[in-house]
Amino acid sequence: MDLVDNLIEDDAERERLLSKPTCFLVVGRPGVGKSTLARNIADTWGCVLIDDTEVLDSHIRSQTEDGVKLLDILNAGKSVPEDVVLGLILDMLSSTKVEHYGYVLSCLPFMSEEGVGVEEQMEIIRKLKLKPDFIINIKCADKDLVQRLSSQKQHPMTGLLYNQDQWKVDNEFHVTGFIEEEGAEEEDEEDSQDEDEEEEEQSAPRCTIDQLVWIPERQARNTSFRINAYKENILRPLEDYMMDHNPIYLLEVDGSETPDELLLFVLSRLGSMAIQRVSVPVVLHQDEELPDDIETEDLLRFMSSSRMLVPGFRWRRSRWGRSCPVALKEGRLVPGKPEFSVGFRDKMYILSSQEAYDKFVSNPRRYLLPPMPSPPCRVSIIGTAASGRPELSVLMGARHNVSVLELEKLAEPLLAELETEWLAKVKEDSVQAAMEKIRTKQQNEQSSGKLPSWPAGRPAFVVATSPLILCLLRWNPGRGSDREPSRSGGPGANGPGRGQKTGRRQGNLRSSSDEGRQGKRGLPPGRRRGQRLGAGQLSQERLAVGGFTARRDPSRFPLLPHAHRGHFARTSSRRLSHRPHVSDKAEPKAEKDQFTRQWEALQLSLSISHSVLQTGGRRPEELLDEIVQLMEKPFKYLPREFSAVDLDEEAEDIEAIANLEVDDDDDSAKDTAEEEEEEEEEEEEGDDSESPSDATSKRAFGDTFIFCPVVLKKHNALVPSTDEISAKYREKVYYFSNVDAREVFMLSPEQFVGQCQLLKPPALRIFVLGCRGSGKTTQGEWLAEQLGLFHIQFREHLQRLLAPKIKQRVNPADESTEEHLKALKTAVEDARGEEPPEEDAGLTDEEIGIKAYLADDVPLSSQVLEEIVNPYWKKEPYLSTGFILEDFPHNTEEVQHMMQHHLYPDAVVTLMAGVEDIQARLLPKFWSRWRAHCQRREALLDVLREIHTKAREENITKRRAELMEEKAASSTAKFSCRAEDEDDEDSANIEDEIEAILEEEYPVERYDEFKDDDEAEEATTERLNTEIEERYVADSNNMAIVLEVLSELKIPRISINASRKTPVVRRQLLLKVEPLQLNRESLFQKCQPISYNLAQLLLLYSYKFHSAFGCTDPVKRYGERELIQPVLWPLETAFPVLFNQYIYFFGSKKNQQTFMLNPLKYLRQSKPYPMLSVKMAVVGPPKSGKTSVATMFAQRYGLDLLSIGGVMRRILEEQEHSDLAVQMKLHLNRGLVVPDELAIQCLKKVLMSLVCSTQGYVLDGFPMTMKQAELMQANSIIPMRVVEMELDTVEVLKRGLASKMEENKPHLMHDSAEILHIRNTCYRREAELMSRHFRQQYDNWIPMDGLKSKWYIWERLIKEISVSMEHVHTYLRRTRSGQAGCINRQCVTPQEFQRRIGEFAHYCPVCLALRDHLVDCSETPSLTYAAEYNRRYFKMCDAEHLEIFLASPDEFVSPRCPRPLPQADRLPRKLTEAEVKNRFPQQIEMKGFCPVTYLDGKLRYEALVHGSLEFALEYRERLYTCETKEKQYRFLSAPELYWDLKLPSKVPPLCEPIPLTSLPTLGYLEQGVAVGVIKAMTAVGCLKPKFPFFSMERSALRYLAFYMKAFNHRSTEDIRQMYKKKLACFEENCELIPYLSSVMRANYKLPSERPVDFDLKLKRFLALRLAAQSQAPSANPAL
Repeated sequence: MDLVDNLIEDDAERERLLSKPTCFLVVGRPGVGKSTLARNIADTWGCVLIDDTEVLDSHIRSQTEDGVKLLDILNAGKSVPEDVVLGLILDMLSSTKVEHYGYVLSCLPFMSEEGVGVEEQMEIIRKLKLKPDFIINIKCADKDLVQRLSSQKQHPMTGLLYNQDQWKVDNEFHVTGFIEEEGAEEEDEEDSQDEDEEEEEQSAPRCTIDQLVWIPERQARNTSFRINAYKENILRPLEDYMMDHNPIYLLEVDGSETPDELLLFVLSRLGSMAIQRVSVPVVLHQDEELPDDIETEDLLRFMSSSRMLVPGFRWRRSRWGRSCPVALKEGRLVPGKPEFSVGFRDKMYILSSQEAYDKFVSNPRRYLLPPMPSPPCRVSIIGTAASGRPELSVLMGARHNVSVLELEKLAEPLLAELETEWLAKVKEDSVQAAMEKIRTKQQNEQSSGKLPSWPAGRPAFVVATSPLILCLLRWNPGRGSDREPSRSGGPGANGPGRGQKTGRRQGNLRSSSDEGRQGKRGLPPGRRRGQRLGAGQLSQERLAVGGFTARRDPSRFPLLPHAHRGHFARTSSRRLSHRPHVSDKAEPKAEKDQFTRQWEALQLSLSISHSVLQTGGRRPEELLDEIVQLMEKPFKYLPREFSAVDLDEEAEDIEAIANLEVDDDDDSAKDTAEEEEEEEEEEEEGDDSESPSDATSKRAFGDTFIFCPVVLKKHNALVPSTDEISAKYREKVYYFSNVDAREVFMLSPEQFVGQCQLLKPPALRIFVLGCRGSGKTTQGEWLAEQLGLFHIQFREHLQRLLAPKIKQRVNPADESTEEHLKALKTAVEDARGEEPPEEDAGLTDEEIGIKAYLADDVPLSSQVLEEIVNPYWKKEPYLSTGFILEDFPHNTEEVQHMMQHHLYPDAVVTLMAGVEDIQARLLPKFWSRWRAHCQRREALLDVLREIHTKAREENITKRRAELMEEKAASSTAKFSCRAEDEDDEDSANIEDEIEAILEEEYPVERYDEFKDDDEAEEATTERLNTEIEERYVADSNNMAIVLEVLSELKIPRISINASRKTPVVRRQLLLKVEPLQLNRESLFQKCQPISYNLAQLLLLYSYKFHSAFGCTDPVKRYGERELIQPVLWPLETAFPVLFNQYIYFFGSKKNQQTFMLNPLKYLRQSKPYPMLSVKMAVVGPPKSGKTSVATMFAQRYGLDLLSIGGVMRRILEEQEHSDLAVQMKLHLNRGLVVPDELAIQCLKKVLMSLVCSTQGYVLDGFPMTMKQAELMQANSIIPMRVVEMELDTVEVLKRGLASKMEENKPHLMHDSAEILHIRNTCYRREAELMSRHFRQQYDNWIPMDGLKSKWYIWERLIKEISVSMEHVHTYLRRTRSGQAGCINRQCVTPQEFQRRIGEFAHYCPVCLALRDHLVDCSETPSLTYAAEYNRRYFKMCDAEHLEIFLASPDEFVSPRCPRPLPQADRLPRKLTEAEVKNRFPQQIEMKGFCPVTYLDGKLRYEALVHGSLEFALEYRERLYTCETKEKQYRFLSAPELYWDLKLPSKVPPLCEPIPLTSLPTLGYLEQGVAVGVIKAMTAVGCLKPKFPFFSMERSALRYLAFYMKAFNHRSTEDIRQMYKKKLACFEENCELIPYLSSVMRANYKLPSERPVDFDLKLKRFLALRLAAQSQAPSANPAL
């Protein structure tokens, strides 16, 4: 969603310059004070006063031509004709001054219709170019107005009018005879000057009073005649015009108040609606004289502090700089003079003369609107055709819409003429010389006797061609802008052909072939072509864009760098686009060298600035852009370094603002105790991120806040910077990361600021650092999930890069157990006979570096960091989403890499935990790791044992076999003769010997070197805790170093206590980090809280402007989303905030601070519509709670709570001398009740108060009678909703008794049960009539159950009022924009609807257009589906068709509607049975059969069904009956389908009805009243009524009669309702006997102990006895 306020400064300024000024129309009865109020508004608001007397006086004072004519007419004793006055007024309304300042019109329409009628005058007002925005209607009672006017006197000399309170003096003054002014001044020297001024204003001097005379036309009779004429002629057309005006901008004021009070009322209304005042230029020049040669920078800096209207806010520089805007608009570049400096809004402009000053002050808009400032295009382009000069000239002319003048073509006719004259003269001189020579020769020959001879040849003419030239001269506005080209050494001195030797021959000037194809271009209309070259000078006219190629010496022609605007003769752009790139190589080297020498000589005679463009390899469009940049450079904002002078000025401004805030007596910025506690908690839980210092808190930062704009643009990173390296651009301060960045910014600042849209900060980037075991991974993953960011574990990412090759994790050296198992692994490999694998086999150098980083914390190389870390800032998806990076940076080298590549985070989150917490968290992990290490070691030992055991067994088996063979051989030779049993003994010894040998040779290995010393569990725990502590200390030291370096980079740090429980840590994390994400879009935005006085000054002098929210709270509107938003008026209690060029107001300090955190969030709302005042009435029986509801609603939304008694008391107190108050006092003094007519007049006057017209009102308990409701309607007092608090009589009496028992009442009250009952009865009688009236007329009656809780009532009331406000706002918005609007809940009366009903009457135009159906909506009185379009009302059948009509109303109304409504005689209509019978003897068509059923049955015999008279209708003067209501509706919708059906020849027989009276008695009763009697008898049997003092039979018969009357369906609804109420009253009286019998059984009870309603029911019971006794005996004893 777009922002409601345009935060782009240039766009916003353009919108304000194009906006319409505020215009006023003041109307009212003659003499009511229109001119006085208009004059006060014009003086205060700054708009132009347009009053007939003022217009005539201004022309006469100025002695204009019209003024002289007016003076002649007046001197002749005649009246000025009205058509003349009207013409002067219209001229004033169309003046340029009004276009900027607006107007306040108080003299139209005229009372007299001599020249132009009232309707014509109103039509003139409607067709004004600047239509009135506000209509101020001054209302005043006729008698009060007559009394005021008849008491006025006039001074004959000055023509001033004096009221009675001004010319009336005390009796003591009449005794003395006169009062001298000097004596009056000496009466009381101790009085203050203000009191003296007030006395002088209130009373006139005695000498003036004696000269006052009565005015005949001000007499009561003449005044009454004028007022009546106004009512008859003007009031009605004026009311029609005001009715069409937006009611929000219609101000009704009470004319009986003083002029000051009226002015205050109007200004307050305008202020509450946030209407911006007129921006008036302010003269800045002081008496101090400035030197004429002052530098522009010094002048602008000096003028910025001249006459500062708002303390602390200097005048800002504009794009015009020192140039005069008026002269620039007129096509001249003239530097301004300091004495004509003005300030307009918040910028300063330097004008060049008094005339320019007068023009600018008259209407500055036309000189500041785009495309200004645009320099006048006066450029001279010289160069060769091959360099692209012709194409560049054409493009230049097209870009600036000027004419292209070619010097060659301009000079060709003149040169041709000069050459002809020169040739003729040469020819004549040559002929004369030749003839003289021949004559002399002939004489010599005659004397010598020789023959004459002719010359050998004719005279030869040598054409000297100059080299081709490329030269682009840049026009310099700083000097010589109006100078003529130098006349020394150039062609202007003597001209071509003059002052030259005759031996120097010259050729003709001709254009190149390219120029010849461009067509002829002449000078603009009214421009001289130039003087003859023989005079030594071409025309000094400024040429637009001229190019020339000279075939003579270029120094003989002047360079013409100036031009006026003209019309450009367009050429074919297609030919230009296909022209190849120009190149210097195409030019002959000799010509180029010659041109270079001549160009260097030509530069010495130039008096203007110039530029040389290199065209090699560049397109003409590129050259054009460069030229345009050079031309517009003087009118661009230029950056400058933020110097010490700027710091001093900033300090002065801050001090001035502080002094203003100290002097603010109405400062209401005190927080409550709860708000202070909340702020303290937020401060405790807030982050530790660094913020700008207090010295720079009020500094006007640029579009990137404190971040470097160059790094943001190039690297998409946020680098916090300080004012050590800063610059100022467009009066805003920018910080830079280094000097190089500032230099880049100074060259082209436009590309680093938000020119078309606000700069968007990059995605959120957060570093998470902490010791091992602090929970970085757990908390980081959870936080990333909450914020929608990527979670990156830097070390895990490195592990994943190595995993495909090393197949295992690389643990840090201080955590790895591989060293303990390395020897064991080597032993296993040796035992297996395997060679150990190379440790880093297959790894690249980068991967080896990564492994070393993971294992031994060896810093990564810059190349590795660039490949791994940089993509997080440069590539997707991290670029647009953001990330949380864990365990980076880990060392200073990585921080250095960040700095070099501008990889800055938004914040660094550090998880801090104590060593005990770390040990508690990591010890189980380390224990499990130690157990895994032990298990792995045992497994390797088992493997090694198995290998060794297997090898030992193999060796033993082999060795045993060898030993056995040896022993066997020796024993065979030695003991061959021994016995067998000896042999057995020797064999056993040998085996033992062999086993001993084997045991000695292959002992069992113990592996003691691979076993760790056995540790107890406590020792292992202590050792592990020690290792954890050592790692903690190392990590803490390393992190401290990294954080110190990061803090030097101004990166914010967020510290989290990770020792606490996980939910608490996460809450802290979310509380401190989430605002960085939620308020991300407003990172570059800065708000400044200001005081009320400062806000008023800024708005008063148009330094700043009201926001689109006006005086409503944006935060509250965003949170509640209600249409009823209380206006913060008066603004003394509001909390203003300055944001960009706008001021926002808030209802509380909390809302102010909330907005400052993320202002863009609250600007992304629907644009608020000006609020309408809420108008509501709450009525109900006594004790129903209507006053409580009205009070609560009025207090919540700041409405005026009005009761009719309070209204009359207010009139008696505030306007005691008015005629209304006098009439009220007459009735009150007689002890009479004030009539309703006077009460309504009091209410009408009070409703014109400021609160009622601005916020709205709530009527408490009014109207109370039908007469009051009708009087309200007659006086156009119509609440948008009338709420009735419904409450039954019993509850009213209960509440009355409870209220009666209350103590500490403020005054005596008539609260007895009798009076309460009477009041309740009177209300119910009137409430029924009022309910019917408001439902039928306005459909705004809302019944509400008074027994519900106050919260239910409050919610429903808010919902009803909000829906009504939404409908009203939607209706106004659509109708004011020319669209169709729904009139539901607009309080449109049936009479008004019928008066403005459209061409389709009550038929749905959508059904008629889309389906060709006639759908009559007249049966539905509600206007839920009605709409207004072009001031006409249309009614639709349902919500769907209403939406279709609102979307495109033109498709359904004339002249684009496909089907118009038929004539009245072709429209079907329903008929009642009585109407059908009254048409006798006319017969029903189709013999009474239903045509719809017959056609639906495809015209079959079985489809012939008789219709019912209940569903009869008429079409084309024929009668039809339908079977059902649905079929009747179908016939009415499409009558053409059914009206002309033909019956078949054979039809079913007709059923002849039998008269009911012809039946016997029992049959008559059965067919007539049987059903009703049965139901009534059943009800009697169930209830068994016994009426007091009636017999059982009489009670039953009376109940039976009431019941049958109440439920007789043949009776009308009103009669049934009446008897239903009688039946209910009968049942209530029948309940009195059982009630009293159950209550009165005990002894006597005190009145306080009795039930609440006992007395009332007992009195009613006794009253029934008297009524029964008073009745005469009936003829029928049963009755």
